[in-house]
Amino acid sequence: IQSIQKLINTFKTKNKTKIADLIYYPLRREFPLKNVKDKNDFIHRFDDIFDKEFLDHVAKSKINDWSEVGWRGIMLDNGTLWIDDDGKIMTVNYQSSKEKQLLANAIQADKNQLPKSLQNFDKPLYLIFTKNYKIRIDEKSEGIYRYAAWKIKNQKSEPDIIIENGVLEFQGSGGNLTITFKNNGYTYTVSINELGTVDTPDATLEVSKQEKTVLTEDGKVKRN
Repeated sequence: IQSIQKLINTFKTKNKTKIADLIYYPLRREFPLKNVKDKNDFIHRFDDIFDKEFLDHVAKSKINDWSEVGWRGIMLDNGTLWIDDDGKIMTVNYQSSKEKQLLANAIQADKNQLPKSLQNFDKPLYLIFTKNYKIRIDEKSEGIYRYAAWKIKNQKSEPDIIIENGVLEFQGSGGNLTITFKNNGYTYTVSINELGTVDTPDATLEVSKQEKTVLTEDGKVKRN
């Protein structure tokens, strides 16, 4: 309760520097927007992320507007803002109208640098680099996912493979998920690991045929 009240009081001041001191960095923003790398970056982008409506909403919140969700932390409303037990901000799921426009601009810029075959999507989800492949997963429309991959040695714009209609499944409550694609008897499973140990890779690509694994490669997710 003391940590929540301290955060509320800080938001009442609307002081950018004091609020910046309450944040864990980097602060993730929706891909392909760049993450907020440090305190100076946050102060520079403060008005993009925290508009008056959001500042007032947090400042006027009551203790019973916040909920403790086990190991995941403490959330405001249904997860608009997440803090830890010390009142430090871990996640901001709110988007101001200005940031929504910046996101739309970033998505359009991302589309423009792609070949025509890949420009039809609503939002990019993941860009993954394994030892041998660059993998891109986009959400074409709500719940409709597409996989595209390039062999890293091939410096061409058109992907080596495109697979439509992936199935996304969450693995538990920690944010880990898999997206599965099927193509010509092969199953491509991309696992995204939001939680794990220091040795857990960001992502893993597994390709199987008739339930026999033919390829496994760990990958790094580009998070901007």
